Amino acid sequence: MRKTALLLLLGLLAACSAPQGIKTSGNLQIQSVAPDVVAGCKVRAGDWMALKGNTFGSQADWDAGTNYALFPPGLREENPEITQAQDPATLMFQVPQGAESGLLRIHVEGVGDAEIPVVVEGLTPQMAVPGCEAPTPPQVPE
Repeated sequence: MRKTALLLLLGLLAACSAPQGIKTSGNLQIQSVAPDVVAGCKVRAGDWMALKGNTFGSQADWDAGTNYALFPPGLREENPEITQAQDPATLMFQVPQGAESGLLRIHVEGVGDAEIPVVVEGLTPQMAVPGCEAPTPPQVPE
């Protein structure tokens, strides 16, 4: 009985560690997404997105295409940049032209994969909704 209760508790804690709607495998953990697409915020081509998690590998692997984020229908993210390496790690990228609503697939070599539901809207202006603001683009070093 105690083992069953402990297993149920561990399962519940694991389910609570990632926001609802985000599926991960391996050791990859996604703590948050900005704008909060999991809560229904929409994104448009050219919008910046930020992921916070336990690790996103190295910038060299993102630059080489070893690690990647694929928007439906299989388009790679634009301008991926690790803006913080840890505590929590932060990855920023732009939504590519032609992206569609569906599952954003993240792959971090040797760490794991994630699926994040996204709703991509056309070029129409989006109403300001708290929590749906696109993050500030990373600063380009001089």
